[in-house]
Amino acid sequence: MKNAIFRYFFLIHGAAMAIACVMESPRQAEEIPGIGRRIDVKEYGAKGDGKTDDSRAIQLALDSASVGDTVYLPKGTYIVRTIRLVPNVHLVADGILKQPREVSGQFAVEKQHSDAPLFRASRISNVFLSFQAETVNEAIYASQCSNITVADSRLVGDSSNRRSFPGILWYDCAACRVTGSEVSYYGGARESPKSYNPGTAIRVLSSRGVTLSGNHIHHNGENGIFIHDSGDVEIAGNRIHRNGMSGIQVAFNAAERVVNYRIINNRLEYNAADAIDINNRAHGRVIAINALIAGNYSRGNGFVNGESTPDGSGIGTLIGISGVTLSGNRAFENNRPAIYAEGCGDITVNRNVTDGAFELVGKWEHIRMQGNTFHTLRLLANADGRMLSIRQSRVNSLMLPNGIRIDSLHLIGNEINSGPININMDGNLIFEHNRMKSGHDAGALLLFNVESAVLRGNHILNTRNAAITVKEAAHRVSIDSNFVTSGGAWLNDAGGRSMALGNNELQEHVEINEQQ
Repeated sequence: MKNAIFRYFFLIHGAAMAIACVMESPRQAEEIPGIGRRIDVKEYGAKGDGKTDDSRAIQLALDSASVGDTVYLPKGTYIVRTIRLVPNVHLVADGILKQPREVSGQFAVEKQHSDAPLFRASRISNVFLSFQAETVNEAIYASQCSNITVADSRLVGDSSNRRSFPGILWYDCAACRVTGSEVSYYGGARESPKSYNPGTAIRVLSSRGVTLSGNHIHHNGENGIFIHDSGDVEIAGNRIHRNGMSGIQVAFNAAERVVNYRIINNRLEYNAADAIDINNRAHGRVIAINALIAGNYSRGNGFVNGESTPDGSGIGTLIGISGVTLSGNRAFENNRPAIYAEGCGDITVNRNVTDGAFELVGKWEHIRMQGNTFHTLRLLANADGRMLSIRQSRVNSLMLPNGIRIDSLHLIGNEINSGPININMDGNLIFEHNRMKSGHDAGALLLFNVESAVLRGNHILNTRNAAITVKEAAHRVSIDSNFVTSGGAWLNDAGGRSMALGNNELQEHVEINEQQ
């Protein structure tokens, strides 16, 4: 056994526990200072021959251990039904633990854990696990536990079970973690865009202080990671791909428990639904969750065998939440909008790069976007917000339907590559220092209905008809210090009220056709 694993455990669980072990048993300190004894399961009759049921022998080894001891499984294949973990006792395996098929159960909404997980932990604390396993039920089911670590492990489920239990299940736990591990094939592969098979790699329910980092999570029937009613969660540096639903999903029941999330530096690819889905639609009110979604990379989510599913956002689906910052994410070739925000409060979107859209639905409070590159801003007809600010971003087009309400729409310092922009809304517009191109018959900027509008310091290149059109329902329009190049008239004044013009520089656009 490599002492490196023990040193890793020592760092995670802290010096206080190690000191307690030394005080309790000087003999333990002589063998592995500050950590405890290593107990070989073969001394308790385990065979590891792939035929013998070694459940009882391994359990005896665990039950015989003292605080700080580590039960060790040498190389071999150990047939195991269920092992009950012991508080303050650890398990490290170089061999493979394998569950027999006859203990296999079926996941159901009414019964979301099996009667025969490989490892069962209940109301215990301070346990370190590092192992390889092939299981037909959960590899570990822990309830009301604290300080449980699964590290450097490889867990493989039963891909033939179309209603699989999760690979790892935390319920009502605190300060638990999964690091550097591979969890795969819990549940059958998704074959249709319309349906999926239950089976999640890591399922966290009603827990706090959960860390999931540096893991490889793939080919599970449903979500890679599913979090429900849990808070103080960090999901960092994982590779999550080819799962049957979202890479990461956060769901709510007692919504106030869902708070303090860091979802950072993950790679999310070819999952059949969203890269990240945080959905609080059912509560009918916005919940502030204090979440950071940053540095993630996603590609190709939202497809099954090349067919689109109903989901597939590239950076994140956000529903009924507030207090979220999305920063420095990259997303390409996903099925749905890169960011889908429905009925949200305060959302900050900075320095993201995507070939997808940002889609805004329903009511919102403050959406602030700065330094992003994205294809389209798309609002649906029920859009109703207090403030939408887009600054220093590169965007292909802005799709604003008629009849929406935005109290304050700020478009400042952007590069907009395709017009027109249609403003037909209740609210106020500030359009400043943008660079905009349009080759559309309707021109570049159309002010049909607005309570007030300030157009200042923009560079507008328009190839057809009037560059700017102001209709009668557009009130208090100020157009000042813009540089406009237009293939038609630079301004079509169709009866706008209280319009003020000044210091605009105008140039005629001339089409040049090069012929051989």
